[in-house]
Amino acid sequence: MPVTYRPLRDTTYDALADLLNVASVGDGRAQHQVGEEIREEFESHPVHLADHTLSAWHGDQLVGAVYTYLLPSDVREVRCYVFGTVHPDQRGKGIGRRLMEWGLERGTALLQASGNDLPKYLRVDTSPMNTSAIRLLERFGLEPVRYFSDLRADLHEPTPAPRPSVGFRIVPWDLARNEEARLAKNAAFMDHWGSTPTAPEWWTTQISGFGSRPDWSYFAVNDDDQIVGHLITHRFENDDELLGAKYAWIDNIGTLAEWRGRGVASQLIATALTKYRAEGMRFAALDVDSANPTGAFRLYESLGFRLWREFVHYQRVISA
Repeated sequence: MPVTYRPLRDTTYDALADLLNVASVGDGRAQHQVGEEIREEFESHPVHLADHTLSAWHGDQLVGAVYTYLLPSDVREVRCYVFGTVHPDQRGKGIGRRLMEWGLERGTALLQASGNDLPKYLRVDTSPMNTSAIRLLERFGLEPVRYFSDLRADLHEPTPAPRPSVGFRIVPWDLARNEEARLAKNAAFMDHWGSTPTAPEWWTTQISGFGSRPDWSYFAVNDDDQIVGHLITHRFENDDELLGAKYAWIDNIGTLAEWRGRGVASQLIATALTKYRAEGMRFAALDVDSANPTGAFRLYESLGFRLWREFVHYQRVISA
């Protein structure tokens, strides 16, 4: 039976989740997504199924898929990410090559149509364990440009407790201040590699969407009650059985540049770890750019986080 190709449909989110879940285990970044989680993600970016996706089917089984995320921007750079996978049982049959070729062509076209003169980059991330994907990306001329790590802290082990701070305090997340927090986040990440301002619709999903826990999230505010740092928590209960433990994810943490070096991030994390432990979590996890200019990797290690998993960003420059 030949493999057929068509865009994903509104009825295939569950099938896509199943495919991504199976592939994630073999590729070393195990997760258990559900269809509604992917639907929310696609609709918030947005990912138009007819134009931004291609799937491979063997009979009625989804065996591969690729989709593009364009992140428009009018500052720094414009990025388009290509995500995709092939079922482990169907690899080595040319499916991945056809899907990735389509995804790279589609991503390139989206970047070229973005309508400004900013640098434009096409990026794909993969696990170092997925050697077939790495070979494919290199055949298409992409190069590894940045290495990232998932870190985790065992909450059964001692971690630093919150302590008194000078010039700022840690307060619970206030949903009424979401827009202020978004602007602070964008300012905090302006000097981070591969970051562009987060749009309001993406921020809403991050704060209030699938897996979000604003009640486990925090602001750092100065003496004038202005937000100078933030920490966003996500909790994905569907992963518990697969990972063998309860995890809380620090999905996003940032400090305004002028407030770095004063303990803001460490106090945000210490407060969050205390909350996670009280809620019965076994691990806290986060991902970090191994070359982060703020020294985040060293900070996280000092707070009890240790290397768990790794992944790498591959890139093609569309315009410099």
